[in-house]
Amino acid sequence: MAPPFTLLSLDFHFILLLRPGAFPTPFTSVVLLLPLRSSESCQCLSIIMPFLSVVFLLTSVLCGMTGAAPIRHDKRIDQVISASTADWQQACVTSGGSSDQCSSIAVTAFTSLLEEGGVCDQQDSGDQMIDLAKQLGNDSEMIRLAQLFVQQPRNSATKLQVPYCQVAPRNMELNGLFHCQFASSDFTRFSGDQTGNVPLGLNSLNPAGSCPAKTDGPVPDGEELNALTQDPGSPGTTMQPSTTSVAGDPSGSMPSSCPDV
Repeated sequence: MAPPFTLLSLDFHFILLLRPGAFPTPFTSVVLLLPLRSSESCQCLSIIMPFLSVVFLLTSVLCGMTGAAPIRHDKRIDQVISASTADWQQACVTSGGSSDQCSSIAVTAFTSLLEEGGVCDQQDSGDQMIDLAKQLGNDSEMIRLAQLFVQQPRNSATKLQVPYCQVAPRNMELNGLFHCQFASSDFTRFSGDQTGNVPLGLNSLNPAGSCPAKTDGPVPDGEELNALTQDPGSPGTTMQPSTTSVAGDPSGSMPSSCPDV
């Protein structure tokens, strides 16, 4: 907490009252200059100092309520992205992959979970993980973990659902797999250009936010899918008739168009 104020004398004609950080402005202090005659200094200070102490105290309280502390808007959904590929990276090294080779693919993969990533970056990384698994003797554990990785929810800066890739994967082991959404997502809207609101090959998705590895619904915020299940699931298990809900739409039908976000 900043001191109430500092008194400086300027040739006994002015009293300088300095209050560090008194207001939420670009300035670091507030200065008051009070014209005084030398003979009046003591008498004036004895009168105004209690008053100024109260003023500065109230100012500090008000500033603390309005501008001093940042206002938190809980709109983000984040995770420890490196945890999503840690098991795959370990399996890669165990299978004979070099540390640099396994690490490079893992880092590229978990970076794709950031909101800045392209809509198909996560799937592309999954293909790279599968490619290396095949080079290392078609390692089944690496393939299983890659299948889980491509279903890991992605970060969202606004809690809008992250759209789905509309391009088929290169490896058949990833066919029909797509990411879950986090549980606190807004299941009425998607981010982006509204072209990937339903996973590739599906007419609809029910429940909203689910994926083949977690068919009962979305993943709790910030949690890793590979910590919730060891089974990547079967492609197509979340396919529903076109009369079921889409992206949380309770109307039970496919919308003819999607509203702008």
